[in-house]
Amino acid sequence: MRAGGREAALRPQAAAPQLIVVASGKGGVGTTTAAVNLAASLARDGRRTVLVDADLGRADATRLCRVDDVYTVADVLAGRRNVHETLVRGPAGVQVLPGAWASGAVTDCEPAAQQRLLDELARLGPHADYIVIDAGSSLDRVVRRFWQAADRVLMVTSPEATSVTNAYAAIKLLTASGRAPIQTLVNLAESAAVAAEIGQRLARACRRFLGINVESGCYFPFDPLVAAAGRARTPFVLAHAAAPASEQLERLASRWTAAAGTQNFGRIDSTRNRLATDK
Repeated sequence: MRAGGREAALRPQAAAPQLIVVASGKGGVGTTTAAVNLAASLARDGRRTVLVDADLGRADATRLCRVDDVYTVADVLAGRRNVHETLVRGPAGVQVLPGAWASGAVTDCEPAAQQRLLDELARLGPHADYIVIDAGSSLDRVVRRFWQAADRVLMVTSPEATSVTNAYAAIKLLTASGRAPIQTLVNLAESAAVAAEIGQRLARACRRFLGINVESGCYFPFDPLVAAAGRARTPFVLAHAAAPASEQLERLASRWTAAAGTQNFGRIDSTRNRLATDK
């Protein structure tokens, strides 16, 4: 093998981006707010981040990011454009794959079309560290496929009893499609104690009846500044970096990036050792 070829072989391939699915079991609990601000928080920390507006038929994340949607995820699913041609720059340098407004062709997309989208996202490794998917509150087969491909799932709920019940129901249904680690985000919590109690309640139910572990991720306290940022269509982590909700997301993002960094270094070292042995 020529020297140049050996060096190329020893150079590790870019790992696929970490795929984070943000979902909920009930609309109106802040799933899009969580997805957009998580993406912005990762980008603010210097992580190359892609946000996919996959709450098909609504495009709420696209509106919150205030980006143009000349081409959308519908064009990618239909094969008219690829992901690279469709991405647009959003807040904090996040690359946004815009969502599509109500369209039966999108919500009823064929599995092959969705797989093509996921394959293109997986090949963004040279350009992205994280892909955040706003999956909304739907529990259809499209969301199940996103869940199956996820590296992490952030399940958003609120203190409302029906929201907690629906979050459990969503986890019960969707875990049949994948076993990615699940963490909860409790929105509009009155206090850290309330958020912790809700997280523990969900965790106990999932462990007892489903045999899976669900961990507490973070919570958003009720904060007029967060609501005002939403009305202004600005991520609150950028407009109010010192707000408690921003600090919660920052800590969550930091934990994830630290864990992902350890895993990536392990994969790179393993690849180097294997290639050195094969020389």
